[in-house]
Amino acid sequence: ILSSIFNIVLFEECTNQWSMSRPMLPLILINPAFYEEYQRKLIASVAPEKQVKMQEAFQKLMDGIEKNLEPKNRDKFTQNVTTFRHQAQ
Repeated sequence: ILSSIFNIVLFEECTNQWSMSRPMLPLILINPAFYEEYQRKLIASVAPEKQVKMQEAFQKLMDGIEKNLEPKNRDKFTQNVTTFRHQAQ
């Protein structure tokens, strides 16, 4: 599910990022190993000249994010998803 949501956010026209970002954080928090593996595979799959940019985008995605689902934390994550989408493209 998490990889499908990431693919929509990154590669498709996503008109409502809020609705996409809301399930992402719980899925990342519940299975951080999967998130890290997905991140590694996605970075490896992009062109070499874009890998650093993609890696930085993933790092910024979790900037300021705590390991909880408090509304303030979820709102910050949603903002980060918007930034992530722009940086990763």
